[in-house]
Amino acid sequence: MQTHEDIKRARRPERPAQVTAKKETVLSPEPVHNFKDHREIIARKRRKANRRREVFLARLAAGAALVFVVTVTVSLVSCSKKKEPVNAPAAETTETPQETTLIIQDETQPDGYYFAYLTEDGEPHAVNMEELARSWASEAGFELRYELTDAERYEVAQIVTAEAESEPLAGKIAICQCILQACEDDGIRPAEAADHYSYSKKRPEPSVEAMQAVRYVFDFGMTASTEPIKYFYNPDLVASKFHESQRYIMTINNHRFYAEKK
Repeated sequence: MQTHEDIKRARRPERPAQVTAKKETVLSPEPVHNFKDHREIIARKRRKANRRREVFLARLAAGAALVFVVTVTVSLVSCSKKKEPVNAPAAETTETPQETTLIIQDETQPDGYYFAYLTEDGEPHAVNMEELARSWASEAGFELRYELTDAERYEVAQIVTAEAESEPLAGKIAICQCILQACEDDGIRPAEAADHYSYSKKRPEPSVEAMQAVRYVFDFGMTASTEPIKYFYNPDLVASKFHESQRYIMTINNHRFYAEKK
C-alpha cells in the first residue's frame, strides 16, 4: 500500500536531462540553464567582439599606411622629375633625320623646280632624288622596285595629290601602288600609265604626303594591300561599270580599289 510520501514522490516532476551546449550562432543561441552559464556565454561573446574590432582596426591602419606610402612616393617622383640642377648641362637631344622632301620652284632650272632638303642652317640643299634613292637602296642592301627620274617622281606625286589630296597617307600609298602595278604589268612609264588609265589631268603642286607615298612605294616597295591592286575610282564622283566588273579588294575613305579580274 502506497504511503503519503510515495504519492508525493510520484507527482514530483522528473529532473530534465542535461542538455549539451550547441554551437553558438545568431539564430541558435546556447541554452542557458543557470546564471553561471549565462555569464560565461556573455563573456565569450564580448571576447569575440573585441577580437573582431581589433582585426578591423588593424586592417584599417594597414590600409591607411599603404595609401600614405603610395602618396608620398608619387609626390617624390613628381618632384624629382620637375626639379633640375641649376648648373646641370642641357640634355642632348638627337633629332631624327629630315624626312620631308622639299620642292623648290625655280624657273632657272630645266624643269622649273628642284628637290631639296633643309640643312642645319635652314637653307635648302638641292639633291638628285634618283641618285639618292639608289644610295638608300645600296646602304640598306636591297634593289629599288622601280627607278624613277626626278621628273617622273614629281609627276606621280602630282597625280596622287590630284586624285587623293583629302585621303590619308594609306589612301595615297594605295593609289601609288595602282600606278606602279600598271607600269609593271604593261611595261610602261608613269606618264604613259597616266594617259592609258585616264588619271586626273590636273597637276597641282605635290603635297608632302604624296611625296612620301611615292618614296614608300616606288623606292622601298611598300604596299597598302598584298593584293595586286591596279584600278581605283571614287563612286561619289562617278559611276563605273568597268571598275565594278573587276575583283574588288578594299575601300579607303572615298576610293574603292580593285585588282584585275582574270
